[in-house]
Order: sequence, then structure tokens, then C-alpha cells
Amino acid sequence: MTAPLFDSHSHINASQFDDDREAVVERMRSAGLLGAMVVACDWEEDRLVRDLVRAHPNFLVGAWALHPEYEDRREPSVEEIEAICSQPEFHAVGETGLDYYWCKGDLTWQKERFVRHIAAAKNLGKPLIIHAREAEPDALDILIRHRASDVGFVMHCYGGDLETARRCVDAGGLISLTGVVTFKKSEALQEIARAIPLESLMVETDCPYMAPVPLRGKRNEPAYVEHVARKIAELKELDYEHVAEVTTQTALRFFRHPA
Repeated sequence: MTAPLFDSHSHINASQFDDDREAVVERMRSAGLLGAMVVACDWEEDRLVRDLVRAHPNFLVGAWALHPEYEDRREPSVEEIEAICSQPEFHAVGETGLDYYWCKGDLTWQKERFVRHIAAAKNLGKPLIIHAREAEPDALDILIRHRASDVGFVMHCYGGDLETARRCVDAGGLISLTGVVTFKKSEALQEIARAIPLESLMVETDCPYMAPVPLRGKRNEPAYVEHVARKIAELKELDYEHVAEVTTQTALRFFRHPA
């Protein structure tokens, strides 16, 4: 890698990394990454993420939210979200949002949870990381209605359509792309990568999932984010170094990373 990168969404706190988590971080450093966002998604995950961030200051930063898939969990109040996310290791609130892929039926609970996370983020002045699966238009409507652009938001692992991506950018949001953009059959997502201004894009792995080509089938990790940036450069017909520089600076600003 010839230009520094930042993985804007990772789960190196996941159990898939229990045997070699520190080696994964060292591979990030060896690959030239400036850091990564590590996202906690459940009540018991916040401590591990805080420990990771403290062990790697000025490199890893964290985020916490109760994931929208988790219907059977105790609901957090706005005050509880604030209490967790106000800790200095957490630079964002997320991932929060809507999931119509795994969750069916009356999803009032999911939307109410989402709104509480937005309220907490605004009270804290911290940006939002958005999970929206088969729910991008509805999630964006809620973000706009509740003025999430006041603190900033990114639609992570974007998988929606081009119209919604453009609406997101027009509303002041960002789009983050994963290794899925490297897949041969991802023509629609590749068109989004071409169409959305580079200044509105970030790159991520969402590891341990969705390893990019040519590493499909392997456990994903932050060092592989280079393949996402290189694919975007190819699609936009831009120099890789320029794509790396712009997406990295966008992520560093968005997450207030100290690098």
C-alpha cells in the first residue's frame, strides 16, 4: 500500500478474532493504516471495545449502539446510550438504524430505538453510524426528520439504490462502501461508487465479513480495506493514492480521529 487508509467500520472485537486480535492490529499497522473504527453492537461489547481503544491510542476509535437486529434485548434509554457513548473511547453512536432483512412484522420498536440513538448522538454531539438493510429510504427519512445532519451520519455497508444514495448525500450524509463493491455481480453498487462524489465516500471492511476480491471466502480484516479503495479508484478512473487520501481524510474528520 502506497497511501495511508482508514477502515471506517470494523468488528475486530468479534469472537472470530479472539485467537489473534493483536496480530490483526499489527497487520493493520504493517499495511500502513492510520487506524480503524471498532463498532460494538450489544450491551456486553462496550468494555472490550474500550479496552482495545485504550490499548491502541491514536489508532483505534470506538462506537456503540444496540444493533437494530436484536429484538430480544432490553431497550436502552436515551440516558443509557449517552452514558456509554459519552466515554472518551467512543467517537460515534452506532451502528443503529433499521433492518427489514432479518426483522419482520411490526417494527415500531426498531424505529423507536433508532430515534433514541439519534437523540443521544445529538445530545452528545457525536456522529451516527447507520445500519440500513433493505430499509435505506425509511432510515434516511427518519434521519432527515430528526435532523441527524446536525451531528453527521454515514450509511455504512451501503447496499441501497442510487436515488437513495444521492438523497443521503444531499441531506449531508456520507456513504461507506465495503468489499462487496469488488464482487463481479455488484454492478448496481459499482454504479453508485462511480456516481457519488469521492468527497462523500468512505471505505470499510465490516470485518470479519465480506472479504473483498481476491480474498473472498477468507475471514476479512482491516488490512484488506486497500482492495475496496483500489476498486473505487478503478471505477472512478482516478489515481489510487488520491482515493486513499480523500476517503481517509473524510473518515478522520468525521470520527474526529487524532491521527
